[in-house]
Amino acid sequence: MLKSEVEIVTRKRANLVGYSIEASLNDDVEGAIVAGLREKLVSRIAEIPQRVDRSMMLVQVYPDCDWTPDVTYTHIVAVEVNHHPPAAPEGMIVHIVPEGRFLRFLHQGDEGDIDATHAAINEWLDLNGYTDAREYDIERWEELDRLDKADNVIEIYVPIS
Repeated sequence: MLKSEVEIVTRKRANLVGYSIEASLNDDVEGAIVAGLREKLVSRIAEIPQRVDRSMMLVQVYPDCDWTPDVTYTHIVAVEVNHHPPAAPEGMIVHIVPEGRFLRFLHQGDEGDIDATHAAINEWLDLNGYTDAREYDIERWEELDRLDKADNVIEIYVPIS
């Protein structure tokens, strides 16, 4: 569920290390692709030095086209690290999220219900004049062991100009 608080925040550049895959939303729903990447990253987390904290992020990078659930886009599941340039263990990727201003939304509840929150965010963006197509957005998962709980909170960041 989308919580009502929306903030404009500035985020510093984030140096991320993790996994990336190209897939559509429908592919992810059918194959639990993001959940699989998250589990894979958790299994190798000790190989990533200088993590900023215990959180994990999902960066979704969208192509410049009309979006449907069948459009393929990039899913990056990663952790933030302190060092730049970051070094990635074998088989992992490095992704840099540039410094910028973001709208910060909060999803409360089971992560499995987050698609409804993204739909509500898209509606909020349209109603509030944020009609430009976005290149990407970010989900920040603070406590991985609580993703299926009713009091779980996931931060969602949408870049703005």
